[in-house]
Amino acid sequence: MESQQKTLWTTVLEESRKLPGPTRGRGRTKIAELFADERCSQAILDFLATTDVGRTAGPPVAEEGEEGANEASEWEDREREEQLPLLREEEEDIIGGGVGG
Repeated sequence: MESQQKTLWTTVLEESRKLPGPTRGRGRTKIAELFADERCSQAILDFLATTDVGRTAGPPVAEEGEEGANEASEWEDREREEQLPLLREEEEDIIGGGVGG
C-alpha cells in the first residue's frame, strides 16, 4: 500500500500544479483539504479502487478466474450450511405456530 500512497500523492501534486489553487503535497495537506479539493478527486478514487481501504470485512471478493475466488465461494458455502438449520427451525416455528395457533 505504500507504493499506492506514493502514487496518490504524486498524482495529487501533479494535478494541483496544473490548475489554479494551492499546491497539494503529502507534508503540507490535511486529509480534509485533500478530499475538499476537486482537483484531487480522481486521484483519490483511483487510490480507493486499487487498495483495500474502505472495504468491508468478510471474505475477499476475487474476480472471476482468480485463485481467491474458490476461497470466497467456499466461505459463502460454509456460511449457508451454518445458517440452513436455523432457517429450517424458524420455518417450522412459523408453520407450526400458524396452523395449530
